[in-house]
Amino acid sequence: MANSGKNKRKAPYISAAALSQFFDHIRYVSTPKKVDAGLLRDYGVSEGNVFALMSALKFLGLIDNQGSPTPAYNSLQVMGEEFVSNLREVVNTAYADLFARLDVSRDSREHIRNYFARNYGASQSNKATILFLDLCKEAGIPVAAATEAARKEVGARVITPRPPRIQRERPGQVSPAIKEEAEIPVSDDELRRIYLKKLIEQVSSPEKAGKDTEAIKAEAELRRAELDRIEKLLGMTKEKGEDTK
Repeated sequence: MANSGKNKRKAPYISAAALSQFFDHIRYVSTPKKVDAGLLRDYGVSEGNVFALMSALKFLGLIDNQGSPTPAYNSLQVMGEEFVSNLREVVNTAYADLFARLDVSRDSREHIRNYFARNYGASQSNKATILFLDLCKEAGIPVAAATEAARKEVGARVITPRPPRIQRERPGQVSPAIKEEAEIPVSDDELRRIYLKKLIEQVSSPEKAGKDTEAIKAEAELRRAELDRIEKLLGMTKEKGEDTK
């Protein structure tokens, strides 16, 4: 089978954003003689993504076991429709066994995840599924409508926080951080506003080191989207938040 050599590798589970940033970078630099951890760091890949990206590049057939770029690697150093077409060929080849077993235009996300769990292990099957569906989208490979909806839901999922509890009868048990910002009694809206502020403080600012303007802008937009989701989950708009200050 076309992908039999890759069945011994772990299915890639790196984030689609990190892989897309790599694709964007190689369009503007000459093809290296060898891709290794040092080169990826020079390209601005974070230390935590280096191993996962190397594994993904090998699985996708973009580099060989020694790290040498393959013709498939060169085929992705382009833009526009040519990139989409070449990426489609890369995805079809790398995931040939999956496409032979499943009809992704009809099968559900659960079928795809179960495939990864059975063939590569359950621990990273969810992340592997998310990356696969994102690659299909970027390569113009149609997936089932319900599967696409599930992909978006997973990408946007945020755990709904519970507002902090304040013991009115025993104020000594209230955390100092809450006591500094709210006095008892306090309204539910005020509690939500305080908790919203703390959640916003926990959303990290975009990392700028080693990244170009477009990458920084993309991360900033993702951060803004995350903050908007937090506000919506707490049932608060910007205007309402300003009114309660």
